[in-house]
Amino acid sequence: MEDAILRQHIADYDRWKKALDRQFATFNIWLQEHFPNSAGARQVVQQARALLAEDQFTLALVGEFSRGKTELINALLSHTYGKRLLPSKPGRTTMCPTEIFSDGGAQASLRLLPIETLATNTSLESFRRIPQKWVTHEFDANDADGTRQALMKVAASKSVTPEEAARYGFDRRHLDGKGKLVEIPAWRYALICLPHPLLTQGLRIIDTPGLNALGNEPELTLSTLPSAQAVAFLLAADAGVSGTDLNMWETHLVPLREHRGTAVMALLNKIDAMWDDPDEDPELLVRQMRAQVSKLLALPLDSVVGVSAKKALLARQQQDPELLQQSRFAEFEKLLVQRLMEHRQKVAEHRSLHQALTLMADTRDLLKRRLNSGRAALTHLQRNTTTSSEQLAELAQLQQTVREQHKLCHQELLTLKSSQRMLGRQRASLMAPISSQQLQVLIDDTSRALHERWTPLGLAKAIDGFMEGVDHQLSNLEREVDQANRLVDAIFERSTLKNLDSRDQHFSIRSFRLALRGLHRQAAQLRRSPQLLLARRNRLTERFLATLASEVGRLYSQMISAADGWLDQTLEPLKQHVQYQKHLLNRHLIKLTELKQKTQSKRTDLRALEEEILRNDSALTSLEDLLRQSSSAPQPVAPAPQADNVTPLKATVGA
Repeated sequence: MEDAILRQHIADYDRWKKALDRQFATFNIWLQEHFPNSAGARQVVQQARALLAEDQFTLALVGEFSRGKTELINALLSHTYGKRLLPSKPGRTTMCPTEIFSDGGAQASLRLLPIETLATNTSLESFRRIPQKWVTHEFDANDADGTRQALMKVAASKSVTPEEAARYGFDRRHLDGKGKLVEIPAWRYALICLPHPLLTQGLRIIDTPGLNALGNEPELTLSTLPSAQAVAFLLAADAGVSGTDLNMWETHLVPLREHRGTAVMALLNKIDAMWDDPDEDPELLVRQMRAQVSKLLALPLDSVVGVSAKKALLARQQQDPELLQQSRFAEFEKLLVQRLMEHRQKVAEHRSLHQALTLMADTRDLLKRRLNSGRAALTHLQRNTTTSSEQLAELAQLQQTVREQHKLCHQELLTLKSSQRMLGRQRASLMAPISSQQLQVLIDDTSRALHERWTPLGLAKAIDGFMEGVDHQLSNLEREVDQANRLVDAIFERSTLKNLDSRDQHFSIRSFRLALRGLHRQAAQLRRSPQLLLARRNRLTERFLATLASEVGRLYSQMISAADGWLDQTLEPLKQHVQYQKHLLNRHLIKLTELKQKTQSKRTDLRALEEEILRNDSALTSLEDLLRQSSSAPQPVAPAPQADNVTPLKATVGA
């Protein structure tokens, strides 16, 4: 029976992160033992560990009702529970956006946010921090029937008047009606926490239940989907691309793909519906359908896959390898693995990891040079057959050399402290263009403009004006960033440490600027949606604007945090190098002084210097063992043809 490809690679990726985290934890202990005054270095390592701890791989499923999204999730998670986990039947089973994850604990739970919260402008992210607003159900994940009963609550709906549905922002054309009432979801959002291996190892799944839900929750389009590492657009293989499918694609996914750079795949689900016609070749039909969808959506052909989630689930339940192969589910998992490997590459190249690994390598190299110098001095003294007075002169010369090196280190540390203060003075000018006050001015101006002219055209002009103001603020920030980077170049140029490139320490807002430009284009596309075009000044329109402003504010906060961290840490490689060199020289000087005193009283005794060399040798051995773990850590292997695009971590270490 073919094992799940995704499960194997998620496990490999999880092992890689844990091995790297253990390596950093051990290096922290090493620093405390061999370099007591290393608070700055330990902070660098802790930032790298925090990045690894917070990392997750998010798969977002987007598609209209009855496209098989829930069954796809069941197939992904089936190897643990052995049967269908989430309720799945014809029609609407997932009524509200649903997030499936693990918090690392053994307790399974379901948290539901009431639909009535849509009557407020409070964001989903804010509600996450208000647990009392959620309805919580705990259940036993080992009890399949109890689990299904608990999770059936996600599909709950309620009957309301069309006016009430419109007040919440729903488009009645996409709702079922019963007389004078319409059906809307009972819940705004669902959080499902499960102790499942894939989820525990970092996989997070977001299920979005149709166009109405996406249009009614701007935060999903402007924030949640862009943060996903993989987005799967589900279509019905036997029906192709419907009008609502195309509307969803153009409104929510095209801006995401073109302006945020998100990798989107299209899944033609339910290919088993093509197996029943004896006069047609199912393989040919799938190929033709893939080609049509690829052309219509302007997607690469290898990003369009035909699958049968239903048959994949059945195959894994019945341990049927032939049926699993027919379901083509492995092709979907291979696409997911490619996205996983791309994400892993970004994590491996992240500045926090690179800085921590570079710090380890630089410390190793410095210790090795100090050890070689000590060994050379010891060998010279051991071979020296001169008189005691001449030997004392030799030791005095060694002491003088070490004192001069120690003095140079001290002077360089003073210079670096002065440079750090100079760099710190850039903080005010760096933060000024993206301060909360500047953003609030833009928000207030936009609100006034909309109050004066609340029409679709007025909304479009207000959004454009708001985002143009944001772009202007970023242009001001870029000028300040360039000036700060030039200062860093000058500091590194004056340093005696020449093997570090100051360009590696430059601050950049390029990724933030791209994200904000993508946000502008997404907002411009989203405000053309029927829900907003047909709306007057209601909660949905207000929530859309509040979400846009909140997302800009979130990106501003990330930039401020990144700039703060950069200002604090960019000179850390220089400071740690000089501080550790000074620390080693100080210890060496103490040992030489002890040796000189013993030589005066006992003619010659080289044990003090030998002990220092042995101590450095032991420290170097343990540090080199740590660095070797980088090359021997588990390396996930991507399926062809993407495998050659993955850079081993050891290449990062040597950077």
